[in-house]
Amino acid sequence: MARMMTQNSLRNVGLLAVVAGLLLLPTFLLGPGDSHSVTYNYVWTSQFGMEIAKGNLYPRWLPGSFEGLGSPAFYFYPPIAFWIAGAFDAGGLSTLAAINMTAFLTLLLSGIAMYHWLSARGTYPLAGAILYMAAPYHLMDFYVRGALAEFTAFIWYPLIALAITRLPERRGVILLALAYAGLVLTHLPMAMLTGFFLIAPLGVHRILADRHVFWPLAASGAVALGLAAFYLVPALTMQDHISSQLLWGPWYQPSSWGLLAGGPLLQMLPIPVLIAGLALLSLSASSIWTFTSLLAALAALGLIPFIWDIPPFAQAQFPWRLLGLIEFAAITAMLSCRPKPILLGLGLALVAFSYVRWTAEAAEYLAKPVPYAMIKHDLPDAAEYLPTGFDTNRITDFERKPDLTEWRYVRPGNEVVVKKPGKVTMRRTAFPIWRVMRGDEVVPYQGPVIHFQAQPGHYRIERFTIWQESVGLLVSMASACLLAVIMLRGRLSRLNAMAEDGRCDAK
Repeated sequence: MARMMTQNSLRNVGLLAVVAGLLLLPTFLLGPGDSHSVTYNYVWTSQFGMEIAKGNLYPRWLPGSFEGLGSPAFYFYPPIAFWIAGAFDAGGLSTLAAINMTAFLTLLLSGIAMYHWLSARGTYPLAGAILYMAAPYHLMDFYVRGALAEFTAFIWYPLIALAITRLPERRGVILLALAYAGLVLTHLPMAMLTGFFLIAPLGVHRILADRHVFWPLAASGAVALGLAAFYLVPALTMQDHISSQLLWGPWYQPSSWGLLAGGPLLQMLPIPVLIAGLALLSLSASSIWTFTSLLAALAALGLIPFIWDIPPFAQAQFPWRLLGLIEFAAITAMLSCRPKPILLGLGLALVAFSYVRWTAEAAEYLAKPVPYAMIKHDLPDAAEYLPTGFDTNRITDFERKPDLTEWRYVRPGNEVVVKKPGKVTMRRTAFPIWRVMRGDEVVPYQGPVIHFQAQPGHYRIERFTIWQESVGLLVSMASACLLAVIMLRGRLSRLNAMAEDGRCDAK
């Protein structure tokens, strides 16, 4: 029996791999298209690969970004998607092949996660996994938006739901802690939205059914945040050191995107149409998944008053990021019962409209040449990671590319010998991890690119560990130890139970 189950599982994984390959065949044949984030995918993957190959397994600082001035991008951006892409790059694949393989692997893992979730519910797991992998927003996230991290986040939603349904069991605590930590380390806005629109409603539903779920649920969340603290502590405490105000312009205000806000949502017609279609599919059932899907749909359309003006929702940037969760909840709801034909037909028609529109857009992006030579030469990074004090008037509105002409011809290097007193500029953007040394003396400097008043002598830039890195790492290590204790206790309990059963059988 176990052998048959293993064979079936391998066969299903193989089938899902074929599906993932077919869904990504255009990008394998033509290369990643000119998507919204194609530049960042290339710049971050290539530098992650180079740093990992050097033995730097967590490259928070990207030295080549901004034409060699450097960027602290991964003090703020979660690393998991680019750990995967960087590992492929460091392993010898080209950067473009590494991006494609990351998309393939994460799409496949999302299907496997959905398969396990639906298997536990006994509701058409293989069909549901394929629907989840091929869902319109899921594929649009890669082909149109190029949002590699958000595309990777689809792995975690089924695992988080599966973990909550297993609470208060120890295996539920362990899985929820690992899955939510994984989501935080993949995409922080989606982790926040998942906490409110998936974990909260499903957790309350479980607590109402079994009050013993509360403390395991709370403990799992605390351990998850602790596991991610090595990233979270620097990311949340160092916003003042970058041009973070660029993240909160009108285009990035979630309140600008509601149907009632007169914003650009209707100009991106496939988004509200898809939300409406998924809501209709959810109405085919009557369960917590219907409620979850409809709640997220109303929020994504801006139909819950004032929600996107309230912290932390105001930091979500785009409320339609919820589409990933809505697709997950809608597929779960639809497969939980026999759908009502009218709602099913209308819902599928709306979903098909969005699918067709995005397929046409994706084809256009795939056919458009990408200026990889320029990207590889300049390594342009996201403007928000420029240091505090950078003149934002130097940034183009549409491409968000800064004018770095002033520092383009500064000699690169970590050291300089000064022969005459005066101002010295070094080719490095200012960030608290750097200090300028003259012998054993720390020399104060200013930004946005490191410059200081110098006397004759030898100056060098040194890297040092800031308290945010140390504290975050200690919290993560303590959380990992706590999780290991929980896992070990569970294993010891099982071994004791088996030994007790053995003694009883012997008697």
